[in-house]
Amino acid sequence: MLEKNKIIEIWHYNNEHNISDFMFPLVWDIMFNQMFISNDTLPLIEYIVSIIENVNIKDIKGKVKLLPKDLPQHSIIDASSKSDLLITYKNGKKTIKCILEMNSSRIMVMRNSFYAFKVEMGALEIKNGKYKKAYNTIIVNLNSYNHKSEYLVETGVSRTDFGKIIDDNIKTININIDKALNKRYTYLNNQEEKWTKICRILSTCNIKVFERKLSEIMSKEKAKKIVTRAHELSSDDKYIRLFENGEEDNYKEIVRNTELAEAREEAREQGLEQGLEQGREQGSKNKALDIAKNLKLAGISIDIIAKSSGLSIKEIENLG
Repeated sequence: MLEKNKIIEIWHYNNEHNISDFMFPLVWDIMFNQMFISNDTLPLIEYIVSIIENVNIKDIKGKVKLLPKDLPQHSIIDASSKSDLLITYKNGKKTIKCILEMNSSRIMVMRNSFYAFKVEMGALEIKNGKYKKAYNTIIVNLNSYNHKSEYLVETGVSRTDFGKIIDDNIKTININIDKALNKRYTYLNNQEEKWTKICRILSTCNIKVFERKLSEIMSKEKAKKIVTRAHELSSDDKYIRLFENGEEDNYKEIVRNTELAEAREEAREQGLEQGLEQGREQGSKNKALDIAKNLKLAGISIDIIAKSSGLSIKEIENLG
């Protein structure tokens, strides 16, 4: 993957010589976020969903919807209030909510795990006095930071120490972008080969390469719409300044702090505390403990878990 300084060097060269081939790569958090605000990117999202579900793209077309962001988009910073991309789709009779995240650091992955649990708690509905699941949750972490995993794709659910599945309602898929760009890497299966295509599309900073690779997985007309948006964003002074001056670090910090603060508040107001409290009232304290354990494993502080769940700090500390 190209280093930031090299990308800036390419941009300056193209600008000085009036070459219009340059685009900011989508592995840049802000570019990724801004690209996928538009419904024009749905063909690319549908292709990604077909990889996640390991089905033919024809079985996905028309079934994927972008879910709205929680904050109004008055500024670039506002554009990512909770996640980079939240979508929903049907897989047979099941409804899936999928969180798609571009991560440039390990801490962003930890934040995403917390948000995934919040999304999953919203799936609980009470009908006829019984709990019912409205949907399952999948989180896809596209990791652009230096990742030490030897695999391109890693998939996981909550398991015991002996490998028994505790909860498969939340599925995590980690994608190692550096591994995908390594031409020496041997794909383990067709799914990995498709993820490699996506990673190379997201990583290029050449608009012509971007268009050519998109045209391999969708019509030229649909690819052109995505390319047009990428070109517009890459020509916008706001994004050029953010990238060149390193202001994306401030952006990510503000977004991260905003998300964590709002997550704590919403956990109390919109479901996590209420859901766990109702669970305890109906003799389901074990469910509360399971969720708290998962949050603890995800790196969420004990204080936050205690406030959100109503469990005591001692109970949480005693969790494995």
